[in-house]
Amino acid sequence: MKRKTNTPYLRALRLRSAFTQDEVAFLLGTFDRTHVSRHESGKCVPILADYHAYALIFGTSVAAAFESEHAEITKEVRKRARSLHESLAHRTSDPLRGQKRAALEKIIRRCSTNQST
Repeated sequence: MKRKTNTPYLRALRLRSAFTQDEVAFLLGTFDRTHVSRHESGKCVPILADYHAYALIFGTSVAAAFESEHAEITKEVRKRARSLHESLAHRTSDPLRGQKRAALEKIIRRCSTNQST
């Protein structure tokens, strides 16, 4: 899966907040505006801590701040969950097959619900 930040939205959030890249970098704890610039340009994918920090700084959820990534991840997880669900249908020797398939059905439903929002 190709990973790239939601460049226009991340930059728009920063501009809407009136912060400079230097100020956002300080809030992220990096003290280097190139860190923020690389995220905004899509040259670098944020680490998990940065995703959460951006959401806190801009007052939004991680899913909303990185909407395109969230949608792509949701699509991929749903696809893999469906595949595993089908595969488990044929694994009659797995004693936890029913429990696993039920959990996968919940994952598929969650991904379908998240995809439509």
